[in-house]
Formats: sequence, structure tokens, C-alpha cells
Amino acid sequence: MNDEQELRDRLAAVDVPPSRIELDVVVRAGRRRAFRRRSVQATGGVALATAVLLAVPAILTRAEARPAGPAGARPASASAKADTGLASAAAEATASAGPAGPCRMTELPVPAGMTDVTAVAVDPTGRYVVGHSVVGQDFRPVLWTDGQPQALPMPGKSVQPIAANASGVVVGLVEEPQQEYVFRYENGAYARLLTPPGDWHVYPVPAINAAGDIVINAEPRGNSGGKDSIVLLWKAGSTTAVKLPLPAGANAFDITDDGTIVGAMYKDGMATAAYAWDQRGNGRKLRVPAGQTGAAYAARGEWATGGLWPSMSAARWNLRTGEVTSPGTRKPAATKSGSEGPGDAVNASGWVVARGAVLLPGGATVELATPRGQTSRAADVSDTGLVVGQAVTDGRDAQNLGPRVWRC
Repeated sequence: MNDEQELRDRLAAVDVPPSRIELDVVVRAGRRRAFRRRSVQATGGVALATAVLLAVPAILTRAEARPAGPAGARPASASAKADTGLASAAAEATASAGPAGPCRMTELPVPAGMTDVTAVAVDPTGRYVVGHSVVGQDFRPVLWTDGQPQALPMPGKSVQPIAANASGVVVGLVEEPQQEYVFRYENGAYARLLTPPGDWHVYPVPAINAAGDIVINAEPRGNSGGKDSIVLLWKAGSTTAVKLPLPAGANAFDITDDGTIVGAMYKDGMATAAYAWDQRGNGRKLRVPAGQTGAAYAARGEWATGGLWPSMSAARWNLRTGEVTSPGTRKPAATKSGSEGPGDAVNASGWVVARGAVLLPGGATVELATPRGQTSRAADVSDTGLVVGQAVTDGRDAQNLGPRVWRC
């Protein structure tokens, strides 16, 4: 087992039925993101190449916008608007400095008849949360708007929502026995996003920015470990993919609001360096501590996060200055989530979600309050410090207790 594989395995904190089993791919659904693991035989042993499926699925608030009121609500009074402005300013201050105490947990309602539901991602404003239930080996999509759940339609056998932007546009994967494709869900309708001519396998999961631009990787079907892969971009509203002119071996895992692509370079199925690119293919290698190799898995604003190995720790990059730091040690008593792993979500203030915990820029761990006998599993965090995820029972055989949100 190589170091990156071990690092990714630390994220598989919740075992749920796989969405698909192929010869070279096992898809595991976990917290806000799922993880695809690829095994390929190599001379002298087995090289395990990992592609992240962050399905971040999670709820509520980001700094640049406040959740809109429910449809049909009466206009707010002047004093109410003033209160809203104060609340927004307070939320931004909290997100910047970190919470003063434990973050209060709230249970998210689920659609009638749904069980084993997990929240995996939250949009920047916190208004839209996406998640899923698991039925057998298939996903059933859920969208929360202003905290109200909706079971989305099923255009295929398995529908896995991955993320949403501040306009409520949801992206994810539809999987059928013989194919999978990226979808966009907008204004109550699904759109299938087309790949270039040929037979392509998309991986690991799509990412979306504020404008609605979507990125994902694709490799010729039958290949593994990202062999001969390309990076695809769908501009907002388009169903036709553009192949980005990134170098061979480039894998994209997120796209920022200014269009920056973050990810890693791969060789023989294994990451060799964390990178950021513009859409013309100009790249810059992200700095890592001496003796370490990095891969960037998520970005927001000027921050990116991912993993370092062989230290098996999270990384936080400032995309503006190039500085890299490790978010620091966590407090097991506060998170009850075990050892540190790579970062798989970050907000505009640099809060990093790593293996179910939320790590602040100063090195502290956010305390996510849970009732006795329960453990918090963070999946995503909004720009205003709203954490989304799930609660599970304590112990090795952790059972999903349902989607949760923590207001920090």
C-alpha cells in the first residue's frame, strides 16, 4: 500500500454500501465526499492509485451572501433588515476568528420514507445543502433549501449529488449499470453533461463554482489510475465539454470562483505534486514541506487544502502567497474522530475539514457538540462557519444517525 492510498483510507470513517464495484474501482460513500480507489498491478507489487470522490455532501452560511427568505415571505421591516445585517457581520467575524465555544448541533429533517441519509456539501451561502440516502448499492439525492428537505427526481438507477453553488445549481453523478455521467440540476430540471466523442469514464466527482462552471477528469473507459486522462470544463449553462489544455497527468479536483483549477500531477496512478492552473494551462506547483509530497483536493477563495505524505497530514495552501501550513493537531476529546488525515474541504477563512473534524488556521480544532454516545463527522463548512455532516454512534461499528448541522 502506497502512502497516498493509506492517507486516503483514513477518510473512510463511515462504511456504507458501495455505489459501484468495477474491476479496478471501488466507490465508497462516506461523509461529505466519497472516495474511489483504483488498484493496478505494477512490476514488483501493487500500485494503489487514488482518485478523490469528494461528495461533500453538508448546510448553511457563507460570507458573501445571506440565505434568502422562504418563497412568499413578507418583506422584512427596517429593524429586521438591520438585525439581519448585524447577524451577517457577526457571522463573518466568527468565521474569521473561530467560534468562542462549542458549536451547537441541529438535526436536519429528511424526506418522508428516507433512511440512512447523509449530508455531504453546503453552498457558500449556506442556503443549499446536498446529500443522499443509500438504498442497496445506490444513492438517492436530497436537497435542503433553507433547511427544508426535498427528495430530488431519479433520472437513473443511482443519483449522487456532490455539490451546489450559491444559486442552488446542483452537480453530481448519475450511474447506470453500463455508464455514468455528470449531471447539472437547475430550476427543477436535470441536464446531462456530454463528454467528447469516444467512450469516457469520468472521475472522481464534479466540482462547481459560483458562476456555474463545472470541472471533472475523464479517462478512456478501461483505463485505470488516470492513464491518458483529460480535464473537462462545462461553462455555466452549457452541456458541451471543453478539454482544458492542462499537461499530461494533470488531475483537477476543484475550481475557484476566479476559474483557478486545483489538483495534482499524477504519474503511474500516483500523485507527484500539488498544482494550481489557469484555464489556459499555465500551472504553478504548490509548495510542500521538505521531504513531503502533496495533492490539493479542494479550494475556496485564496485557500486550498489537501494532503501531505509520508506525514499523512492535512495541508493548507494560501494560493495568493504560496505559503503552506499543516492545520495542526486535533483534540480527540472535542472531535472524537481519531487521527488526522488530508483536508477535503475548506472555506474562505481557511477552516479545513479533515477526516470529520474542522481545523482552524491557528491550529485549534472546532468543537462540534454532540449528545452523549454520539460522534460528530463534519463534511463541509460554509464561509460563515456553518458546519454540515452527520452524527454517528460511538465505537468502531459507527452507525449513521442522520444529517446534522453545527452553527459556529
